Amino acid sequence: MPNKLVISGYGWLAGYLAASVKDEYSLVATSRSEEKVGAIKAQGIEGVQFTLGDPTSVLTKHLSGATFVINIPPGRRSNNLETFTKNMLSLIDDAIAANVSHIVFISTTSVYGDATSNRASDIITENSPTVPETASAHAHVTIENRLLTLSEKVKVSIVRLAGLVGPDRHPAKSLSGRDISAGNKRVNLVHILDVVEALKVIITKPLSNKVFQLCSSAHPKRGDYYVKAAQAFNIPEPTFSDTELAPCGKVINAEKSWKEVGISPTYADPYDMY
Repeated sequence: MPNKLVISGYGWLAGYLAASVKDEYSLVATSRSEEKVGAIKAQGIEGVQFTLGDPTSVLTKHLSGATFVINIPPGRRSNNLETFTKNMLSLIDDAIAANVSHIVFISTTSVYGDATSNRASDIITENSPTVPETASAHAHVTIENRLLTLSEKVKVSIVRLAGLVGPDRHPAKSLSGRDISAGNKRVNLVHILDVVEALKVIITKPLSNKVFQLCSSAHPKRGDYYVKAAQAFNIPEPTFSDTELAPCGKVINAEKSWKEVGISPTYADPYDMY
């Protein structure tokens, strides 16, 4: 029988991951939407309707011996995330009680905060301290910390993603025509196809790392990058201030994580992402 993979939060990333592994795994995926569950089933995947905060039994009955990918975002407009965090921690506890084999938590590089200097300390590695500044980042750090305390009970992999880009999604489109400050801040992006290749290794092979971060290797100034991206997409260019200043802001150095998963990212340079 194929290995069992359960994905909670079947959004954009999960769709790419499932399409890439569905011939190798017995797949279960959740969505809040009844319509989306129908679409999941149409792809030959077992769909489960589940909203965070619901009784977890509808989900946990699938988790014994499974790899469980948790990809549930808190919502961009949420400021008070106490309920979200509480429900996520309960879901994790219930997954462990159900004898889940491996938890893969999709996190974010926003847990490091938003450094704006050009100091060496702004080079961020997997061992850099977390300095969450937003409610979402605080929630992610709390969830990560709980998982790390449970790593003696269950295999844990935390995957911190830089800004996601893909064939059908690019931040340049939402920035088109806007006036934006701090054009000298560095860009930290990662391509969805590189993320999927890394996740396929993380969910399959025994790896020593518990925390991974995935990001491109190059970090151009956003005032340069997004203007050129807009030109490539033939959309109105954004206007940035301060692009001529020295580059500043955090640099997500993912070299260790790419080496651990044995992948050289295809899209190591953001200029290859459009």
